[in-house]
Amino acid sequence: MLYFDLVLSLTALLGLCAFFTLCARLHSALAPLTALACVSTWFTLAGVLDVLKPAGWAGYVLCWGLGAFALARHAKKEELKKLLTPGAVLFWALALTFAVYFALRQPMFSEFDEFSLWGTAAKLTKANDRLFPACELGVPWTATQNPGLIVLGYFVQFFGAFAPFKVYLAYDLLLFACIAAVLGRVDFKNYKLAVPLAVIGWCTPWFFTTYARTIFVSKVYMSAYGDIPAGMLIGGTAALWFALRAGKGPVWPILPVLAFLANIKDNTFPLALITAALIAADYFLFGFERQWKKGWGRRLGVSALCMGMPLVLYQVWAKYIARLVQQNAAAGGMGETSEGTLSVALNGTKLLLGLETPEYYTQRAQRFAQAGADMKHAFYETVLSMVGPGAVVALLILAVFAAAVVFAPGVRGRLRAGMWMLGSTLGFAAYNYVLALSYGFIFKEAEAAALASYNRYLYTYYIGWFLMAVALLAWAVQNSRWRLTANAGVLAFACLMLVRVNMMVLPQFSVLGFADATFADQHAAEARAEAVKAAVEPQDRIFIVTQGDDGTLWFTYSCYFLPNILDYSGWEADRDTGRWGGGGGTFGLPENQPPQQEGGAVYYHPYTLAEMEEIIRGSGCAYIFTDKLDAGYTASYGSLFSDGLAAANAGETLLYKVEPGLFTPVEMEVPR
Repeated sequence: MLYFDLVLSLTALLGLCAFFTLCARLHSALAPLTALACVSTWFTLAGVLDVLKPAGWAGYVLCWGLGAFALARHAKKEELKKLLTPGAVLFWALALTFAVYFALRQPMFSEFDEFSLWGTAAKLTKANDRLFPACELGVPWTATQNPGLIVLGYFVQFFGAFAPFKVYLAYDLLLFACIAAVLGRVDFKNYKLAVPLAVIGWCTPWFFTTYARTIFVSKVYMSAYGDIPAGMLIGGTAALWFALRAGKGPVWPILPVLAFLANIKDNTFPLALITAALIAADYFLFGFERQWKKGWGRRLGVSALCMGMPLVLYQVWAKYIARLVQQNAAAGGMGETSEGTLSVALNGTKLLLGLETPEYYTQRAQRFAQAGADMKHAFYETVLSMVGPGAVVALLILAVFAAAVVFAPGVRGRLRAGMWMLGSTLGFAAYNYVLALSYGFIFKEAEAAALASYNRYLYTYYIGWFLMAVALLAWAVQNSRWRLTANAGVLAFACLMLVRVNMMVLPQFSVLGFADATFADQHAAEARAEAVKAAVEPQDRIFIVTQGDDGTLWFTYSCYFLPNILDYSGWEADRDTGRWGGGGGTFGLPENQPPQQEGGAVYYHPYTLAEMEEIIRGSGCAYIFTDKLDAGYTASYGSLFSDGLAAANAGETLLYKVEPGLFTPVEMEVPR
């Protein structure tokens, strides 16, 4: 079942798409994005209610049943032709190609955040048939990241064994659905527009995330991070809306997609609100046939629904997490770890206006001001795309919007395009303000000083903003009197993007040609974990010793060892802040601890011999995993082990059993 589950998930998705197209009058190019949004929301709500497994069975049966009903009722050739449009064909061709390709090549998780959150959360959800925040993991906090993408990974491999490449496939299905939505209602006769739009959609994730010629694998289509999917979904949502309005059909499909958009990442929730506000304004201002005053009540109601959908699902998730955090804090784990977004926005604005704010904010006023200045400098100077710094990217996107304004049909069409151009630009300014607030009042001081992850946060908006402009231009082109000129311009721009991407991303360093050795380290770590798991029971807790680690290996093995739990292994509570820190790292005697100003000091755990024994025995761990030892650990704590760690240092074992006396080596086959 390692691969057949992919067949089952794709057929279920096909069934739901067929039902939407044949029975619900939804264009087939728009059906995949709508279907994925419905699937994600279904599994999210099921997870919140803790009925993920039963809901999975019910969801699959429903998708297959609806698909069979639609195909049986609309079996005529003329009806079935509705399923074959450029956007739909592109989506399914890419979906099938990547399913086969990933099954053969099987890329693995390799980035830090994939192991610290995104990938491990997907594996936890699959292994336990529960949402990851409700599962036990060897970290002392409750993960609070939104589950919209993670449950897509669960859906794709519901009937099979967990594999990282299936998570990548789930995320790529979303990317392909967004590209299909950009093609929208373009038909095969208009191939001169369909082909360049497909090229633009394919190149977009690379175009705004690759800053220099790559000498390592550019993992745009092999990443479990949420930043790129969030950006693509912003553009895909806008494209879906333009296509829905162009067809004068039902507008209900936008509602689940807007809810999905709010369920990607916590820090992209403002982007969901911006997108929803633009759609609501567009429908209220321009959703009339002849007279603006006629039907304004209905338009206002639909606009309110558009604004409400992101808020409803976000609040459902927030209340679920609040309950788990309270339970976790009552059990001795972490409670609230930082200021809430709404509180930060309110008090940060009051601070700017010179109003009184709590001491927490006045103490960080200088940090907030410095973060704003640093972000302004980065916008003009820091290169974070294939075309240069943020200022150049913004000008490029505004130029695409301007072209849409020029080619839009009639005065009303130009006003509509202008509203999207102005509204999305104001949204960009608002998003930057939210980022400045985050750096000033939420992130740690070192993160604020370095503008940590600034590129990732910004290219999410750039990707969404750009696709939004392209989708608007595609709508304008199809209704323009200068269609030939406009098509030529879109084709020229697609060619420029393709050439630039090929210049910056070498084939052997892309998803299309990565080497087998790319994931050699991950294969080695996984083999060590599997060898240890074969020697223990699934319920055993394991204490990890990996000298010199900065937390990367600790997170990596936490993922690979599941369902076994790696203990906190050195994580300590800061007495001043009450927060946990210093994970992974090096154990050693207090007198050998490096000065605090050195980078490795934060990962050094200064335990005496007695403290080390007390920590291991008090952890409830049945075994000790000696992944990496050094002379310091052997000299400091070797007397706790019956052989003085001779077997581990000789490469004869990776595992010691926690006995009442000394810790004893376990006979096992050590991977080479």
